[in-house]
Amino acid sequence: MRELLIERDFDGLSTEEILQRAGVSRGAMYHHFPGKVDLFRAAWQESERENITRIASAAAELDPQAGPFDQLIAGCRAYLREAGVPGELQRIGLRQSRSVLGWEGWRDGAADLGIAVMRGGIQAAVDAHELRSADVETTTHLLLSALIEAALLISTDPRPETALSKVEPELVRLLESLHTD
Repeated sequence: MRELLIERDFDGLSTEEILQRAGVSRGAMYHHFPGKVDLFRAAWQESERENITRIASAAAELDPQAGPFDQLIAGCRAYLREAGVPGELQRIGLRQSRSVLGWEGWRDGAADLGIAVMRGGIQAAVDAHELRSADVETTTHLLLSALIEAALLISTDPRPETALSKVEPELVRLLESLHTD
């Protein structure tokens, strides 16, 4: 299904197409997934796990000796760079997930994925006294929202490299404003 979702939007896919591509019967699909949206959720979550792993590896390569705050910045930079590359993050994660699942469905599904990763990075930086936050949960949602919006600016721009060169420094400045002195 993920390949189909990279090619076309969810709303343009019929259940028949999905079944045909997967080589399964309608009964087999409904045995595992109550509906087409549930199938999307599973595909999106699998894609997110792979994106998180890939982005974490890229962030570690950017600065393998970094402390928690610098790791947070490196992870955000890696995410923004990935947003400029046509593929799953752009098509499934950024452009389709919220429209298909709705805000609450996306947030529930992301709780153990992107939200948890951001919360972990922020908590580590706070614990290391490298980031100011009176409320890690609120900071997590605010920074993740800014990161996602920044990624959308990049992924929807006809010249993603140019957008990245504008967006990345602004996001880093935002993060650095929370850095302890």
